[in-house]
Amino acid sequence: MKKELDSAQKGDSSLFLEALETIMADFSPRSREIVWQRYGIGSQKIATLEEIGGRFGITRERVRQIIREIYRKVEKNAKSDLTQKVWEQIMLALEANSGIMGESALVELLGQSTWDHKGAIRFFLDSSGKINRFEIKDLTEKSFAIKSFRSDKWKEIKKEIIDILKNEGLPISGEKLFSKFSQIGKFPEVSKKQLFDYLKVSTEVLQNAFGKWGLSIWKEVNPKGTRDKAFLVLKESGQPMHFRLIAQEIDQKGLSKKPTHPQTVHNELIKDKKFVLVGRGIYALVEWGYERGTVKDVLTGILQKNQNEMTKEDIIDEVLKVRQVKKSTIVINLNNHFKKNKQGKYSWQ
Repeated sequence: MKKELDSAQKGDSSLFLEALETIMADFSPRSREIVWQRYGIGSQKIATLEEIGGRFGITRERVRQIIREIYRKVEKNAKSDLTQKVWEQIMLALEANSGIMGESALVELLGQSTWDHKGAIRFFLDSSGKINRFEIKDLTEKSFAIKSFRSDKWKEIKKEIIDILKNEGLPISGEKLFSKFSQIGKFPEVSKKQLFDYLKVSTEVLQNAFGKWGLSIWKEVNPKGTRDKAFLVLKESGQPMHFRLIAQEIDQKGLSKKPTHPQTVHNELIKDKKFVLVGRGIYALVEWGYERGTVKDVLTGILQKNQNEMTKEDIIDEVLKVRQVKKSTIVINLNNHFKKNKQGKYSWQ
């Protein structure tokens, strides 16, 4: 029966630091300090090879050699009980996630603990000869996979997903994406979980803050500025929102690392043609059919489009489709700027 990570295993991140301390006991204080600096143990910063070399008066290549020597020591001690437990946790985590995981996700799964513990976990991931490092420039994040993991299959599956998304042209739910992938029939053995485990390490395909999948270059998936983030919030809402609520939603969905200022949202949207102010502080997307201009401008457009005279009620209904204003405001503008015939109907002429 296949083993799975239980809650105790997930939280036992201290095991990695203990194992690393045991291994480093046979090395010089300098070697220990090099590893500690390289993996940020004892501090909140991971030092570069150049930085470490400068501190010890050696070349960056010599630093690399020292770390490799320590890696080899780890391999020689692979049969010790402590090291065996380390490898077992790593393998169980990978196997539970279809054989591949991004480094950050893997470290979190192995133990949500202190910075030091996470540094020790990263050390063992880099030093392990039992797993493969899987990283393709501009295509994946730094990841690790079991030896039997097929990178060629991963690439083929990712290509199919990208083709599906390009054809859709907009982010879609995981259910819809898996359904379309299954319809292709090229990989009937791939489960929904396996598909999304594979996609999690890709930098080309991402899941947005609303749980939909799309290409990372799409603004609806990976928004950069305030306007893009506001556009995504409105798009998912499907209805006009006040700029203060838009700012709140941006923060609640984790779209911004810093608090979003409502006034910044207002200032950005009011000058962007993709958005239209449809009420007092309320914005909508132009693509929904909302139009810019005053209530008078909107009335003019409606009456010009209709060759027949219109009743007050019909006009109000049409205005409310593109503006969120009081009915009394519409009536006042009608009476001030447009003529009414004896039957109480209005026309452009």
